[in-house]
Amino acid sequence: MGSKERLLIPYDRIEDHINCSICLSVMRGAVLTPCGHRYCTKCITEWVGRNHSCPCCNSALQESQFYSDVQFDSFAETILVERDKAEQSYFDQMFNKATESSQDDNSLSTTSSQFEKILKSHLKSTLLSHQRYFDKLREDFQRKVHLLDSGIWSDLSVGDGTESEKDIVKSTLKKNLEESERLAAEAYDRYLTEHMPALELLPVVVTVYIAGKDLRIPDVVIKPTDKLAVIKPLVEAAMQNRCDEILTWENDSGIRLLFSPLSKQEQYDVTAIMESLPSLEDVHQLSWDSSPFFQCNMRPGSEIVLKDVFKSQSDIPKRCFAKVYKENGPQAVDYFSCETCRVKWICKSCIQCCHTGHDFILFVSKHTPTWACCYCPKKKLCKIQHR
Repeated sequence: MGSKERLLIPYDRIEDHINCSICLSVMRGAVLTPCGHRYCTKCITEWVGRNHSCPCCNSALQESQFYSDVQFDSFAETILVERDKAEQSYFDQMFNKATESSQDDNSLSTTSSQFEKILKSHLKSTLLSHQRYFDKLREDFQRKVHLLDSGIWSDLSVGDGTESEKDIVKSTLKKNLEESERLAAEAYDRYLTEHMPALELLPVVVTVYIAGKDLRIPDVVIKPTDKLAVIKPLVEAAMQNRCDEILTWENDSGIRLLFSPLSKQEQYDVTAIMESLPSLEDVHQLSWDSSPFFQCNMRPGSEIVLKDVFKSQSDIPKRCFAKVYKENGPQAVDYFSCETCRVKWICKSCIQCCHTGHDFILFVSKHTPTWACCYCPKKKLCKIQHR
């Protein structure tokens, strides 16, 4: 066998060799006796204090004769790490076999694998957690039975220690173990029944597109109980970030459409869509009071398209502040800096109309100039100075 060839040994073949024969658990702080046996430091110290002999061979033994076995501790820890890796590999193989039959359909493999990956991750974690939980419970049961048989368990009173009384205690322990397992399983089943929602009832993530403003808002979460109006604050915030505040909402006019994931587009000819709306199965007309989740069967990845549903600053005819100042005198105004044009002291009207698509930042907020200050016309960039 090559030196690098991997040798696989079942964990159950090794387990007894790394377990303490007193507590039946993995040795912690292993010590070696002169007679060649290993135990947990705590276990053998307590045993020798009572019996002054080795539990395995009955040789005379004192605490001063113990030798710490640090190398064995490291060896045992490595085995436990490899055991955990093997458990995860087992579940990986289990899930891979379960999904092999679905791999032939390449057109659906991407979507299926994404969903299955999430389920696999959570289910594997849950199975491993519960397996370890119940294994620990059973190990504790075996340990207590062993200590009871050895006559060193003081947690329970067993009278004069006769075999019949020990059998009664063992029977009680077994009954309690089974009851604990049953209650834990029932509690988890009840929790899953109450808290595992159907996929159709989970909140969905959609996008909102403002036609005419070329604004698309991603990752909008809609809950089953939400009305369409829930998106208004999100739209207001997105418009605010573009320095184009919404002035009024048109609640009784405008167009609100819902497109399914397979019917949405990069751009929309809303007028043409409205004309053919009755024949479009995957496009639904909405009102602000609509419940798109239930009324329109909204799915993740859908897109809500809005047109002419509000009036914003950009909808008002813009006039350069230099022109406004000459007519109305001093007033507070926000000034911006256009990074693309490398010009500062640009009024809001000019930044919206003359620097569309440019990179800009707010330069001074609510400043009240004493002259017709706007550097957009001064740099011969202004498109609205004659309005």
